[in-house]
Amino acid sequence: MNTVIKINSKIEKSELDKVLSKCKQLEGVIGVKVDNNFLTYELDTWASDYDVMVAIMNFFDEIGADTEPLFEGAEEMVNAINGECHCHVHEHEEEHCCCHHEHEHEKEHCCCHEHEHEHEKEHCCCHHEHEHEEEHCCCHHEHEHEEEHCCCHDDEGGVSFCGCGSHDNVDKTDNKTKFIELSISAIILVVGVILSNIQSTAEFAKYVLIVSFAISGYEVVIDAFASIFKKKPFTECTLMMIASIAAMFLGEMVEAAGIMLLYNVGDAFERVVTIDANKIINALKSYKKEKVRILGDGDIEIETTPDKVKVNDIIILRAGEKLAVDGVIIDGSSSFDTKVITGESAYKDLSVGCEVLGGYVSVDGTVKIKATKIYEESAVYKIAKIVEQASKKKSKSEKFLEKFAKLYTPTIVISALIIAFIPPFFSAVYLSGLKVWGLRAVMLLCVSCPCSIVISIPLAYFMGVANLAKRGVIVKNSATLEKLSNVSSVVYDKTGTLTEGVLTITKVVSTKKYQGKVLELVATCEKYSNHPIAQAILQKANALDGEISDYLEVAGKGISCTFDGKKLICGNGKFLTEQGVKLIDCNHLGTKLYLAVDGECAGVIVLNDKIRATARGSILELYDCGVENTVMLTGDNKDYAVSVRKQLNMNKSASELLPEDKVVELEKIMSETDKNVVFVGDGVNDAPVITRADVGVAMGGIGSDAAVNLADVILTTDDLSKVPYSIKVAKRTSLISKQNLIGSLSIKFLVVILSVFGLSSSLWLAIGADVG
Repeated sequence: MNTVIKINSKIEKSELDKVLSKCKQLEGVIGVKVDNNFLTYELDTWASDYDVMVAIMNFFDEIGADTEPLFEGAEEMVNAINGECHCHVHEHEEEHCCCHHEHEHEKEHCCCHEHEHEHEKEHCCCHHEHEHEEEHCCCHHEHEHEEEHCCCHDDEGGVSFCGCGSHDNVDKTDNKTKFIELSISAIILVVGVILSNIQSTAEFAKYVLIVSFAISGYEVVIDAFASIFKKKPFTECTLMMIASIAAMFLGEMVEAAGIMLLYNVGDAFERVVTIDANKIINALKSYKKEKVRILGDGDIEIETTPDKVKVNDIIILRAGEKLAVDGVIIDGSSSFDTKVITGESAYKDLSVGCEVLGGYVSVDGTVKIKATKIYEESAVYKIAKIVEQASKKKSKSEKFLEKFAKLYTPTIVISALIIAFIPPFFSAVYLSGLKVWGLRAVMLLCVSCPCSIVISIPLAYFMGVANLAKRGVIVKNSATLEKLSNVSSVVYDKTGTLTEGVLTITKVVSTKKYQGKVLELVATCEKYSNHPIAQAILQKANALDGEISDYLEVAGKGISCTFDGKKLICGNGKFLTEQGVKLIDCNHLGTKLYLAVDGECAGVIVLNDKIRATARGSILELYDCGVENTVMLTGDNKDYAVSVRKQLNMNKSASELLPEDKVVELEKIMSETDKNVVFVGDGVNDAPVITRADVGVAMGGIGSDAAVNLADVILTTDDLSKVPYSIKVAKRTSLISKQNLIGSLSIKFLVVILSVFGLSSSLWLAIGADVG
């Protein structure tokens, strides 16, 4: 499908440039250009034209621009994308339509009525009566919460995972039905085997085995033909259909029925694993449809949904209820279950003034909460969105696997045809040779079914991402998880990361001339600053009354101003030295803030920050994970940095760094290794370094837009032990995916050799090698 997208709206150049920039970042897009309101793009051979087209049209839709794709059937496709409903009078016109529903909200994700004829279902996204009709579709469900997305097999025989609340109950029922069907098929198969070994009933046994085959295999056959009609014939369903039907023609009725039964058993267990993995995301997505009580005029309680809640609305949250938007408690107190967001099992006791996040559950109290964010900006929504997207963004291994599978399946089919029909020409009797070599070809098709290969990597990474999300570690995509499995260095910011970020004054040293005045003068300098050091000073001393002029704050260094006719400079030692000030001696360890008055050093304030309880243990765990190098970057003085580094048993530290210096230090570390480098920061002040690192980790930053937008990994709490845990999960995930792939390919290769060279003629061995 060669698609050209026509732009029907006038767009500002700046807006168009932004959209084109987004388009170029889409996976598989090589080039994009616009000529006379016609947008064209070039794709890599493996990329999906349809997916890219939908994504590009959505980009234009976000800026309010109208677009249309130019290809045969484009009008109907536009209707499908936009969720519009254009039902037709004539039956044949229903094929691509988005139909009219009883309820307005049911239109959103649905495409068309169920049709009388099978061919009309091809492009339809709808709720079907029969399970086999759902496999390639994003279904419209009876219940509102089930609409949003679906989790299904893709057209390449792989598995498409998505995060949604849609299929939990539906798939459980479907799987239960499926296992009942397979159990009946298995019983009939056993009866057929027994009858086939009795001479008087051998002929009747064939019909019994056909019944077993039909019960377990009807979906596979239907899906195989559906794929062929869609011009995608090389799926595992096609291989299994060809193999089983060929076995029938060769007189191997028991094996034909067995092929279908065991293949479907393996497929059913695969679905169970996928459903279990999706439960984590489902729990998050379900919040959108929760009922919320807000206070209206006259303190009347009004029931609504989270997506209708506005900032400053007052929410009533009772014991046992889940909060769906972020807010602040304004009345009452309660213990909260926070594990959906933080992964922590211990309850948190929160009262008036405390921040509460969407996803928290009130355990034992009723509280009034003022909403501070709308649902789409709340923590629970961000986590759900990130994890859902993570399941769709593929690692390099997964991308390689997709390309491999597309070449692998047709190669196997062609090889099987050659093996079945060419060697018999060299036999004395062609038909007898055909039976021998045909059986070997069937074995090749059975053992070479790509389902175990295609699922080996994606499912492992999906489970890894889901596992971490459950424990409060949000990984943006499986590519990040792959990078975490190969880490040599972990670099930390100090303040607010390795330490708690709450500075306290531990010592004030002053010259005789300014004794007792240093704190007040520094507080006067820091009066307008939001820096943590300024806040610590202003908690202990009040700024002096008077006019401040010539105020200048230099990021990462300090402040200079004129007060009461005197030139005041306060900041780190490097800043004052640059101003020509000679520093007084101070041997106390900590963050040092010097004060100069009219070019003369008046004193120094020493502040200290408490090291996090989990910091030292997490550093030691990193070494156990195979991390070779741990580094601390800080703007503090060298002596204090070295002291903290030694307490934490870290390899290196770099001190007195400005924000831009941290990037330089990080790049130096990255240049010294061919493995990945992780940077852990607070998600706000460390934005440049988080962005530059191979893997940027933001701590406690799910409420921060900077953290969500820039970091690759978000820790929903300030627990540093989750850093080594994430690396362990990543390494385990990588190991499992490799074991799956190598094990699957090795077994297949061995059985292929045995079958092709006639060393084994057992179809059961081939079936077992695939399903196992």
